[in-house]
Amino acid sequence: MSRVLIIRHLPETLSFKDKEHLLMHFGALHVWETPKKRNYIFASFASIEKAKESLFRLHQLEIAQRRLIVEYSFEKEPVNQNKNKEEITSITTKHVKEFLKLLNAWNPSVNFYQPAPVHVKYKYPDVDPKIVVNIVYSLFTHKPFYIQSLHLMNKMSLDTPFVENEKALLFFKDTFKQYFPDPPTVQLPAVPSEPESEISSDETEQNKEIVSKLPRRRIHTLPVTRKRPAAVLSAATIPKAKKPIINQEEVFETVTPALEAKKISVIVPQDALTKQTEEPEVIGELGKFERELQETQEEQPLVEQEQPTISRSQLVRNRISYRDMKVLPVFKNYHPGQPSMRLYIKNLAKTVTEQDVTRIYRRYIENLPEDKKIGFDVRVMQEGRMKGQAFVTFPSVRIAEIALTETNGFMLKEKPMVVQFARAANKKSID
Repeated sequence: MSRVLIIRHLPETLSFKDKEHLLMHFGALHVWETPKKRNYIFASFASIEKAKESLFRLHQLEIAQRRLIVEYSFEKEPVNQNKNKEEITSITTKHVKEFLKLLNAWNPSVNFYQPAPVHVKYKYPDVDPKIVVNIVYSLFTHKPFYIQSLHLMNKMSLDTPFVENEKALLFFKDTFKQYFPDPPTVQLPAVPSEPESEISSDETEQNKEIVSKLPRRRIHTLPVTRKRPAAVLSAATIPKAKKPIINQEEVFETVTPALEAKKISVIVPQDALTKQTEEPEVIGELGKFERELQETQEEQPLVEQEQPTISRSQLVRNRISYRDMKVLPVFKNYHPGQPSMRLYIKNLAKTVTEQDVTRIYRRYIENLPEDKKIGFDVRVMQEGRMKGQAFVTFPSVRIAEIALTETNGFMLKEKPMVVQFARAANKKSID
């Protein structure tokens, strides 16, 4: 008895693969044929018992009108057939199979390599600034993640991120403003100088800038005269003074010839005396005339439509940066001052009206009740030395601080606003 069986009288019409498939159906592990015995097929089994069981099932089995003859054989298995399939495959094929296995695995950390179900989908939270900050941190700390992100953008046909995008910068400033608070103001040591007056207008500042830009004239100095001896001075000739030329018109009065008197001709018609004079119609009292009052139509005042309030995103978009504030002469020695409920605004354009300033600061009191809105007041100076300045009063100091932080440097009609806390008026005691 042996684990190898020899099978004879198989139909010649069957190919080797058909014969192999038939015998493996009955439990054979390996099937082969030898060049010496071409009409015979050898099959090896896992054990002698399985070989014995297959022998009883295959012997005298009729296939295509031919009966099989099965016997034990002592033929040895060929060495080539004992090679493992994994040894035949190349190393590259192994790596590819392992990668595909991990790529489609459900959870490879616990050896669960079954692919994820098709109907199961990932549920991630909606994007917010906190999540985006963490993703940006990962992009900077993990270079493979950055490269894979670029591959994904290329695959999705998105715009290349290698060029500066103004729209993206504005969106970044507006979205992540809460993570970048305003820089603290550095108080410089006090310099003894005259206190700045709030009445200073933009005209005086412009005049100073124009004077500073004018080219400086070179001061010509006279050459130093040398001392000459007395002999030279005595021989020097003094030039004679020229006689002044006298104009006759300055000495004598000009006489204009007398003009001929003009004659005035009066034409009187012949029937002027015969016509009766029309007496004026007396209205009212005797000898007094009263004018008829014309009905004047009352002119209806034009009602200006109230313009919408400027939003927070528009304020952020139209504000100049702190870097630009350091360069502009308007913000030189800028200090917000002592916090109060009243703001002082300067460097306004001449065409700015109260409605323009109200549009900017109305958003800070829209959510307040009606009784607290009474404290809101806007005053824009249109005449005199105060022209180009304004005062805005709020119901509380906290609202005034927020308004100063968000509106300082806002470009209103092509000029940046300089916003400070208004100084309190000096209280004079009356004796």
